Amino acid sequence: AILSAVAADEHADLFASWIQKNGRSYASSEESAYRFGVFKENNAFVTSHNARAKAGLHSFTTALNSFADMTNAEYRQQVLGLGKRGGRTRAAGALTTFQRNEAPTPASFDWRPLGVVTPVKDQAQCGSCWAFSAVAAMEGAYNNKMKGSVPAACSQYTCGPNNTACCSFSEQEVVDCTLNGADTCKVGGEMHDGIMEIVNQQKGKINTEAQYPYISGGGTSKGVCHAKPADAVTTGITGYANVTFGDEDALKQAAHQHAVISIAIDASQMSFQFYSEGVYDEPKCHSKPAQLDHGVAIVGYGVASGPSPSPPGPQPPGPADCVDNNDAKSCGSETGCHWCPVGGGGSFCFSFPCGSQTMVESGISR
Repeated sequence: AILSAVAADEHADLFASWIQKNGRSYASSEESAYRFGVFKENNAFVTSHNARAKAGLHSFTTALNSFADMTNAEYRQQVLGLGKRGGRTRAAGALTTFQRNEAPTPASFDWRPLGVVTPVKDQAQCGSCWAFSAVAAMEGAYNNKMKGSVPAACSQYTCGPNNTACCSFSEQEVVDCTLNGADTCKVGGEMHDGIMEIVNQQKGKINTEAQYPYISGGGTSKGVCHAKPADAVTTGITGYANVTFGDEDALKQAAHQHAVISIAIDASQMSFQFYSEGVYDEPKCHSKPAQLDHGVAIVGYGVASGPSPSPPGPQPPGPADCVDNNDAKSCGSETGCHWCPVGGGGSFCFSFPCGSQTMVESGISR
């Protein structure tokens, strides 16, 4: 129940509606009052930001999503799960580094209509973004190779507007099994470790979402691997390749030639916490690899535009990447796509799975 003091506040109806929509309940009246205070502060941020966006001072809007009763510090601790584990040894190095080549690259490209990108998933309140990012890259590479000819284990899944048969893989398997379950919700992990768990320990096989469903959304993971290799899909993935850090042209070409690129970004700002739609452009965004804290995936690129700016606002956004985020219930966009401008010294790290030392274009060897 909400405190009577809360009920008397002008924001009470908005908070009550948000609680119902997001299925929240609090252990005490004190906790309810505290969360209401956080909610009001976050609402003030969203309102102020959107007013500036309407005036042409921002290229994207924000909204009160499922993180609206969390402080920014709580959001960073509970949701952003990339690279928290400190100095543990990495699982393996990349097979190679993708370099720009002479192949033509179109001005824009989107993998989603091609039936290889699964619907946006939701990591909820667990620092498992790294696992979702790794799985998105493996799904994209596998589905692009299979072109709709997927095994019976994936018969319930479809991708894209034409309902192309595809596979949806298990993030929970990656969370539970990678490094023997060391990368819990509160510890976080690295995307390349998730890929290499499937390559090495699981011999290139991974269970589907239905076979090994995601249950860590409440913020806990037990770290016990329950992979079922007899039922798993043989992916043919044998490693991953990196894209040259800071090379935007190489990233654009890689995103065209390889379905779904796993990336690390700085998602720590409140503007990202409450992102809704438009081209995300944050001047406070960090660019050093050690400062990147969220794993997502690039599913396309092009020239996107946000709210039309008017002087002295920013210039209209230019080339941008379509970033598939793993917070479906928190994102205001039905597509789950954040448009992030490229440039500014290289704020992302990129990698994608590949099928052999020669790195076939599809990323998969059958």
